[in-house]
Amino acid sequence: MNHPKFTCHPELIDPSGERVSKSEERGLTMLIDKGICLALFQEHLQFIGPFVDYVKLGFGTTVLYPPEVLQKKLLLAKKKNIILYPGGTLFEIASYKGVLKEYFDYLQKMGFDHIEISDGTIELPARRRQKMIKRAVSEGFTVITECGKKAIGSHFEVEELERTLYSDLECGAANVIVEGRESGKNVGIFNEQGLIDKQFLLDIQETIPTNMRKYLIWEAPQKNQQIELIHFWGRNVNVGNVQFEDACNLECLRRGLRFDTFPTDQPGSVMRVD
Repeated sequence: MNHPKFTCHPELIDPSGERVSKSEERGLTMLIDKGICLALFQEHLQFIGPFVDYVKLGFGTTVLYPPEVLQKKLLLAKKKNIILYPGGTLFEIASYKGVLKEYFDYLQKMGFDHIEISDGTIELPARRRQKMIKRAVSEGFTVITECGKKAIGSHFEVEELERTLYSDLECGAANVIVEGRESGKNVGIFNEQGLIDKQFLLDIQETIPTNMRKYLIWEAPQKNQQIELIHFWGRNVNVGNVQFEDACNLECLRRGLRFDTFPTDQPGSVMRVD
């Protein structure tokens, strides 16, 4: 028996009228996979696939997967037009241990075409960072970099973010992640309570032009952080380190399908800075 197809009115699907499609390469959503099983991974992607652009295999979890399971995750992500890639910590270990060639070879054999380059734990002088980005690009990888240290209490200046952004992009990076860790507390742009430094955002707005800010991905694992970023930068801000179970919630926030970002002209509605 054939069942009729039901579709919602566009005003119900996206009350804001502002949400962009994946093809526009902004409004990116990056999830963090801390080791969920294959079945659960597939289950999640069946529903949230259309709303997700990247899935980062957190920390060094990539090497803990049996190769056949890892390749199945890659295949499932690819089918949903999602990019699966290893977290930057694994690159840092490879750099620290002097096995970068072996690391690049391993990723290529597994089927990865994206790599994250960061220095959240190790010291990576600017020239070496530039060299690593260029090397990865020459090896055929699309490079995502990260700015900021992971140690509790680590913060950075706007000038450092600006310098890193311009340098990394010039070397061939596709995006630059602003460090926030999976906790979103007392690191990067967040204080000990997980609140965003609004003045920092205002300074970025004054320092880095719109056409360059679009390359930034803000790690914001907590709902209140995602809400604040949407209110400040608009519904199509790039957000990372989102938990799998929060992907649908974030998409609702982007579209105005929640009270917090309801699309009205009243106080509390989304303020579009750009």
